[in-house]
Amino acid sequence: MSRNVTTAFFTLLLLIYLVMGPQSHSWGQEWAGNVVTDPAIGRRCDALAKKRSQKVELKQKLMALLKRNTHLQKIAPRQKKSVRKRLEVNNYELSHELELTRLVIEQVEESIIRKGCPGIAL
Repeated sequence: MSRNVTTAFFTLLLLIYLVMGPQSHSWGQEWAGNVVTDPAIGRRCDALAKKRSQKVELKQKLMALLKRNTHLQKIAPRQKKSVRKRLEVNNYELSHELELTRLVIEQVEESIIRKGCPGIAL
């Protein structure tokens, strides 16, 4: 009789494993997948990365305009005072806009780091 009890016990354990084992294992994988691929985090991180890339492009354009402005100031004739004055004002405004853009880029990068966006390298 003890052999029948042992066989029944092992059969019961096997049945419990077959019923509960795969479900508990798949539930653990599903939970881990949701943590990494949460859509809200993905959308927020994508928006931050897009904003950063736009600001970096703007920064590059402003730097090119500043370089061009500096060149124009060098070649502008001394007699054209209004042109030189306008180039100086333009240079100041471009420098100011470039500084603001750099601050925004820095703020967005800090926000990306604070939010813990996965897979984004700065």
